[in-house]
Amino acid sequence: MNKDLNRLDRISALLVQLQSRPIVKASEMAERFGVSLRTIYRDMSTLSEAGVPICGNSGVGYSLVEGYRLPSLMFTKEEAMAFLTAEKIIEQLTDAQNSNYFRQGMDKIRAALRAVDKKYLHEMGDSIAVYKSRNTREGLPNLLQTILSSINDKLIIEINYTNADENKSQRALEAIGITYTHPYWYLSAWCHLREEYRIFKLNRIENIKITANKHIKIHPPLESLLGCDNPECLIEVVLHTSKEVSKHHADSCYYMGLTEEKELENGQIEQTYMAYSLESLARWVLANADTTTVIHPVEIKNIIKQIIKNLDL
Repeated sequence: MNKDLNRLDRISALLVQLQSRPIVKASEMAERFGVSLRTIYRDMSTLSEAGVPICGNSGVGYSLVEGYRLPSLMFTKEEAMAFLTAEKIIEQLTDAQNSNYFRQGMDKIRAALRAVDKKYLHEMGDSIAVYKSRNTREGLPNLLQTILSSINDKLIIEINYTNADENKSQRALEAIGITYTHPYWYLSAWCHLREEYRIFKLNRIENIKITANKHIKIHPPLESLLGCDNPECLIEVVLHTSKEVSKHHADSCYYMGLTEEKELENGQIEQTYMAYSLESLARWVLANADTTTVIHPVEIKNIIKQIIKNLDL
């Protein structure tokens, strides 16, 4: 009974995959469901025998016949709650246009729910809250959709950008992707001005326009570009601190560029940072001077000495 039920769940999930993706690869589905390739082949054959028009291309994957549409699938209560949670996050952490698109999609999801589940979703809405960081500055209302559209069409975008030093510049960019690290969104792109890959904070973009000019480069995957923005500005910093300090300040350490932690034989924690600002780290060390030691670079110690000197005690 359980075996048959698991197979029914898997076939239903395969049907969802066929509706939501242009190509479904048997190897990916086998890995996802923890079964053999032969099992996926049998499942696809079962769907075909049930009247689902599936195209199978050797070495490519499976897809539905162009133009075929299956009836809408019902969402479970748990799936709907996951969507509701995502809606709360998107409302606060993306721009107005993107949030509006998602809200329209959520209305369609609610329309597909049973009456009892709609009531459940309505009643649970006030039990989930997402708040913006106080440091988040509002950006343009349609940045995310504009950037993603330029990536899909492989068109160069032009932006007006203000960096951390309040210097303004106009950039022609080949957008690769967008990433989110609390509390900011970032754009990874090939910069024609600098002739290298750079990362830009979305809330510092003051104007954006998609041009008619195509990308001139073939770009690597987004994940291979993370951390490559202006690497010559990054400085490796190594500190030794206590377990208590490391645990208590975990979030702030991450935002200052923490890349690695390991426990030493004496029980202390060795932290490695790739930092843009030595001064911010110097001030953090000073605030935890009784538990934290600078291993290198010596410049941090010099900054701390200057800060203490300027106190004019």
